[in-house]
Amino acid sequence: MSRPHKTAGALLAVGLLTSACFGSGSGASDGEAGQLVRNDGPPQSGGTFQIAGTTDTTSLDFQKEAAYAVHTSVGAVYSRLLAFRTGDDVEYGTNEVEGDLAEEWEVSDDARTWTITLRDGVKWHDKEPVGGRALTSDDVICTFDRLKEIQGHALNLIADVESIENPDERTVVFRLGSPYTAFDETLANPFLAIIPCEAAEGGVDLATEAIGTGPFMLESWNRDQERVYVKNPDYFVEGQPYLDGYTTTIMPDVQAQIAALRSGKIDMMTALSTEKRQVDQLLSQVEGLQKSEEEGTTQTRVFMNAQEEPFDQLEVRRAVALAIDKQGMIDTIRSGGAVSGPITPSMFGSMPTKDVEELLPYDPEEARRLLAEAGYPDGFQATMVVTTGYGETIVREAQWVQEDLAKVGIDVELDVQDYATYAGDTWPNGEYQISYGLQTPMLTADEYLSTEYHSDGSRNWSFVDDPTLDDLIEKQRTIADADEREQALQEIDRYVLENVATPLPLYVFNGQTLLSPRVRGWNPHPDYSTREYENIWLKD
Repeated sequence: MSRPHKTAGALLAVGLLTSACFGSGSGASDGEAGQLVRNDGPPQSGGTFQIAGTTDTTSLDFQKEAAYAVHTSVGAVYSRLLAFRTGDDVEYGTNEVEGDLAEEWEVSDDARTWTITLRDGVKWHDKEPVGGRALTSDDVICTFDRLKEIQGHALNLIADVESIENPDERTVVFRLGSPYTAFDETLANPFLAIIPCEAAEGGVDLATEAIGTGPFMLESWNRDQERVYVKNPDYFVEGQPYLDGYTTTIMPDVQAQIAALRSGKIDMMTALSTEKRQVDQLLSQVEGLQKSEEEGTTQTRVFMNAQEEPFDQLEVRRAVALAIDKQGMIDTIRSGGAVSGPITPSMFGSMPTKDVEELLPYDPEEARRLLAEAGYPDGFQATMVVTTGYGETIVREAQWVQEDLAKVGIDVELDVQDYATYAGDTWPNGEYQISYGLQTPMLTADEYLSTEYHSDGSRNWSFVDDPTLDDLIEKQRTIADADEREQALQEIDRYVLENVATPLPLYVFNGQTLLSPRVRGWNPHPDYSTREYENIWLKD
């Protein structure tokens, strides 16, 4: 099925002073600092890819937990029915899908019946109690049954699925309550990865163990120290993965990560723990160090609890939005980015950045007027939660917001929490007044809207309750015409900024990933599933 889509733009390989786009570009030339090496094959097999992680996950159960750390920890262990394409010739962030566990798929003319045919011969990892048996359509049924049973955070993604049938071992039929032409994108969401029936039925503790069909197997997990993954010898893609395995070592201290990268002990560290100045310095000092820069998809956010005074007043929430100098934060702290509405700027249905800036400009004077209108002419005091789990940069951004709010009379005290407390308790349970942090990059406009802004959303952790907004979100899903649906989505963006303003997106920032000189085949996707690790190889 073909339809218009937006992408996050081509992946960028950026030198110290220059920037060069590449989708299928050539490798490094003329000694440019930071150039990402391309077309240096054929791929070599063997070796262990070493990764630095700022924080560890608290659980491996991706159906129960929405946190970024959970999904990156198991993304290369599990497979999905469909997946988003990656590769040298593929634009970063594309929503074009390809078969993962699915060999082929068909959609009915009314876009309400989707039929999936599974690959033949796919095996589960050879770990008890699953023991390397063949994947069947029963496993797909079990996966979705458990998601519904536990009321998983991704439940909104399949809210319109009326029934799932499996007429034989290789066929699964999804029947929807209304037409949905982008349901293939939903099935490609890593939150809908397939688990074995043994796990769905309680025979595997999914919080501490992961058994999938993906390119890598979880060999061991030493909490807060390291996770070790080994090659799946029975992976269904012939000849892959190339790596013998990969290891994620937990290093909360940025300087320790930098030292490990300099010495060659790790092969990768990410932008969550580095700033532009640190990256530029490393590129100038470490010979052969590579940098990939991806146009931003991760939103920085201010979350305001709409059930807690004074943030239960729209005027207060809008005052917060107007008080923050978003572009100043981008220019000072990040390597680049774009002001964002509720739907990420690169995504189909998003409001243009210039329109977002016009709706919510940096306007401290208007912010003070709105506070007075809400009954706070002298401002007020509040506690803002932030976590160290995303690295030092996020805490610096929270301090920037703190200073901006102080200028309009909002005296904010920072409550800096460890990641386990923040992601496992404070945020999802609404134990906060106001919070600063990141939002895991979602993959479709509907995912943002239905999970976070709908009153019944599985991640409505700002406690939005707006019947008009609910109706708008539900109606856009049924619109078949692409142009009409895009307009409807942009109107929802506008409505949220004008009438809801929480969670409040600030901007998306460009991602920076530093790779050691030996890494090849690096083609990530913003779904952070790490499925692309199957393509990584190490140069001798």
